[in-house]
Amino acid sequence: MQIVATTVDHAGSPVVEFQGEGGEQIAVTLDAPTTLSDGELIARAKVMLLHAAQFEDGAPNGPSEPNNREASLYTLEYQEKGRIRAVTGLSFPSVQAAAEECKRSAEDLWQDALSRGEAPLGWAVRARDEHGTVVATVDFADLQREAAAVDPRKTSKSGPDEPSADR
Repeated sequence: MQIVATTVDHAGSPVVEFQGEGGEQIAVTLDAPTTLSDGELIARAKVMLLHAAQFEDGAPNGPSEPNNREASLYTLEYQEKGRIRAVTGLSFPSVQAAAEECKRSAEDLWQDALSRGEAPLGWAVRARDEHGTVVATVDFADLQREAAAVDPRKTSKSGPDEPSADR
């Protein structure tokens, strides 16, 4: 689904609604403090959707065991238009899974920026472990290079699926 509009309703629990180009609508109700900005609520809703989604192989996007003891908590930081938003307390089974989430989120930010006619610069998304150490980073320049490698005429489509994980 290509998202063409996003709305945030603050009545009661915040609700983020994503509208697709074909009229599709997905609403995410958040149990979050209403002091969060619309951008922070949208970022949380996107993360929740990614965690709930089933991907091409039909496998759930998460650990197969609910009590996976190897899962760690991470903070994802998003940079957009010079602002940094952080979503804390996210559980991923590995550093690689956190890095893959960074890549997916960065690609979403890249697509959103391109749809608005913008060319974002700098880092897009990074993950910090529970100790505050940056363990993965995806730069907008990396996405642009990957897109050019896939199709030099198109910079709105991402390339390889392997994000880098700093250790």
